[in-house]
Amino acid sequence: MLDILFKYLRGKKCHLQISPKPKNDRNEIVILVHGLIRRSVAMSPMGRFLSRNGFTVYIYDYKTAIKGIASHGDDLREYLRLIIDENRDMSINLVTHSMGGILTRYALGEDNGTPPLDISRIKKIVMLAPPHGGSKVARRFVKYLPFTGRLLKPLPELSNAPDSVIHSAPLIEGPEIGIIAGKYDQEVAIKDTRLPGMKEHYIMRSEHSLMIYMRSIHKAILRFLTTGKFGG
Repeated sequence: MLDILFKYLRGKKCHLQISPKPKNDRNEIVILVHGLIRRSVAMSPMGRFLSRNGFTVYIYDYKTAIKGIASHGDDLREYLRLIIDENRDMSINLVTHSMGGILTRYALGEDNGTPPLDISRIKKIVMLAPPHGGSKVARRFVKYLPFTGRLLKPLPELSNAPDSVIHSAPLIEGPEIGIIAGKYDQEVAIKDTRLPGMKEHYIMRSEHSLMIYMRSIHKAILRFLTTGKFGG
């Protein structure tokens, strides 16, 4: 843990990997993508849970404040390309939180002249509280505290204003997409978590930030990854 802290303090990215025990190994990967103002370590409790249930877990790390969403999406695409190329005999899944879901739309939905990503290798995507329709909180911050948009470059793009960049984010075709919305989420309204083409939309008793730590949500993620449904 100290080596992770030292990397953070030096401004370094710190991607994490958690391997399952051989007897539980499903030969399947889950990549976790965190949201705004967080780093990879925030997703480690979820990662450990999924690893105990047989998945090889990679936790993507990025410094959320310094780039716009499309640029972050380009970086995530290259990370996904690396994981896909290095694990050709394993299927890939993603679990994202908040803005991480929007990055994933850019990573999988655009190529920007780079070699195409083999999306057929990606089996399922679970998105927790994704602001597909934008966030009313982001809109208020940008309106009443405009300096926050300079400190957190993606913030204006996450606004639910009609002219926000969020409304032009590319859609994803291919993988099965399941979305969990928080019943008590004050940052992203339930209606704004929906995405055209999603397979499942599930509302759970949670707010926005702490849902990544909740065991009930971890279990729901596991059910979707293994059965294609959150309930049951």
